[in-house]
Amino acid sequence: MKKTKPPPDSAEKPLSVLKAPWLLAYRYLGRRIQTSLPYFQDLGVTMQRAALKISLQSYVSMMILFSGASTLVSFSIIVSVLVIIRVGAGLAVMYGFGIGLLLGVAVFSLLYFLPSLLAMTRRKKMDLELPYVASHMSILAAAGIPPTRMFKLLEDSRTTPEVASDSNEIVRDVEILGDDILTALETERERSPSRVFADVLEGLVATIRSGGNMKNYLLDATHTIMDLRRIAARQMIDSLGVFAETYITLMIVFPLLIIVMFSVMALVGGGLGGLSVTMMMSLVTYGIIPVCGAAVMVMLDSLLVED
Repeated sequence: MKKTKPPPDSAEKPLSVLKAPWLLAYRYLGRRIQTSLPYFQDLGVTMQRAALKISLQSYVSMMILFSGASTLVSFSIIVSVLVIIRVGAGLAVMYGFGIGLLLGVAVFSLLYFLPSLLAMTRRKKMDLELPYVASHMSILAAAGIPPTRMFKLLEDSRTTPEVASDSNEIVRDVEILGDDILTALETERERSPSRVFADVLEGLVATIRSGGNMKNYLLDATHTIMDLRRIAARQMIDSLGVFAETYITLMIVFPLLIIVMFSVMALVGGGLGGLSVTMMMSLVTYGIIPVCGAAVMVMLDSLLVED
């Protein structure tokens, strides 16, 4: 009997580093890191709050693969460049190993704290949406709409995408996973990045269990959230003052001091760690200052969130 070839869709497709790097990392490292996963349980909770639809095992595999690859690649490049410019082989290997290890640790740390940054961004966007969401929920409660139907209406909202995403999780737990509404609300309270939204869900659960007036509770929650937003606005103004001082220190005072120090070293003569003053000035100009600028941008982004 003649064998038929399987359709193209059923064939195994090659994994792309750009489209799904965590799947590629899981293929090579997934089984080898199972014993290390208990050390990353807090990362798994943060990934849930950041709404990352990636398994913890795949993400940790990606962290290890990328950090190791960046260490090897940077080591090879730095050693090759230093040998080309006739730096001693031993010194080149030492610099290559140190900078490569530092870059690997930096990549690992960046990937480790990336879910925290994403969760922080979600939290701030969600806190901006909550006054409108709470008032909307109070109107729906006044109309006699049950909680499950209420969150089903919220998940279709385009003006509050972050709360809509969490509402979709609640509806999924009820309609697909078979949880009751109280269990779904408690589960979402634990994985929500916003402390304010978690408190609203906790109060909603208590109100439903005690048979209280859901409309009055949501109206009170709306007023409380409005007060919290006014307090947060005042705190942001104070934080911007601190940010301005940090910007002046990192981007104006620090580079000037470094350049003056290197100029004095050039007059006296000598270098630092086998590097000439010119090379160190280039490192500051094209390396340290851009890194400081990126740090300032990250700080500013943590303070301001688009409405």
